[in-house]
Amino acid sequence: MYKVQSSIVRICFLLVLIFIMNLPARAIDLTAFGGVQRQGKLTLRSAPGTTVNLLRTINATNFGVFGVRFGHGNVFGGEHTLAFAPNFIDADTKAFIYNSDIRLQAPFPVVKPYGVVGLGLIGTSGEGVGRFGTKFAINYGGGVKFLPAGPVGLQVDVRGYSVPGTEFKVFTTQDQTVNFLEVSVGVVFALSK
Repeated sequence: MYKVQSSIVRICFLLVLIFIMNLPARAIDLTAFGGVQRQGKLTLRSAPGTTVNLLRTINATNFGVFGVRFGHGNVFGGEHTLAFAPNFIDADTKAFIYNSDIRLQAPFPVVKPYGVVGLGLIGTSGEGVGRFGTKFAINYGGGVKFLPAGPVGLQVDVRGYSVPGTEFKVFTTQDQTVNFLEVSVGVVFALSK
């Protein structure tokens, strides 16, 4: 199972690299970021009664994330994220996150607000309660890039994620949706304008 997840992550990473290398040399940026994720509402259709207290504990936790984002395009473009959460939902679960988004960005020279929406994959591993395998995820959000004179700036970002159809490996449930919010800050490098 772990080998399949790690192969999926590697294939996604290689596809992103190939895609980036074939982009025209205009308006490309790279952001290294770190942030906090907050578990949202966990929606369950059916679950054993003994898991209710465990789910309340999960819903009250924060977990960290770090990664890189590759952006391209001026007003209308795209963005691709590779991230890792070493303590996803609990301390014994790790998550690899890949998403590819459509980005709409204001064409201002210094302060650039933007919005994103897209799809991706979240692959979890480990022995913790947050392990659900690899699932498709929907993400949406936005942020602001501050690009003063020079190629280095700051990016502040807020994203929401929804992972439908999850089934945790620790206890048996059916038809769950995991939602979480991510707030991150990063250093953005404008590779071209």
